[in-house]
Formats: sequence, structure tokens, C-alpha cells
Amino acid sequence: MKTISIKELHAATGRWVRAATKQTIVVTDNGEKVAMLKAPTEEQTPRPVFTLKGRAPRPKIDFDSTIIISEDRDRW
Repeated sequence: MKTISIKELHAATGRWVRAATKQTIVVTDNGEKVAMLKAPTEEQTPRPVFTLKGRAPRPKIDFDSTIIISEDRDRW
């Protein structure tokens, strides 16, 4: 487990996030632990919320919707 200051984290965030895939990084602010960076476990990895399975296709329209939008905008 590696300990770094919040200042070090701000200076090289990407480096420390990549390092967290190999070991846990503890972030301190004025010597007090404020955060931990570590790689997520398989159960912590979120599953996709939106999938295309079972989605109905978009309806086909036989006109240009930009005309309707332009007319609506020009009214105001």
C-alpha cells in the first residue's frame, strides 16, 4: 500500500490512477487519510444500463423534420 498526499495526486493524477491497478494508493490531506485508489473487483464493475437488445427500430418518416423545426423557430 502506497501513501501519497493530495498535492501529489493533483500533480500526476493519471500516473497514480494507473498505479492503483497494481496496488492500493492511500491519499492524505494534511496527514489525514481522505481517499483510497484501488482497482475495482469483478463484482464492483458496473454492468451496462442501456442495451440495444429488444429495442424497437426508430420510426421512418417521409419528410424532412428540419423544415418543421425551422418553421417552429421562425414563428417566435
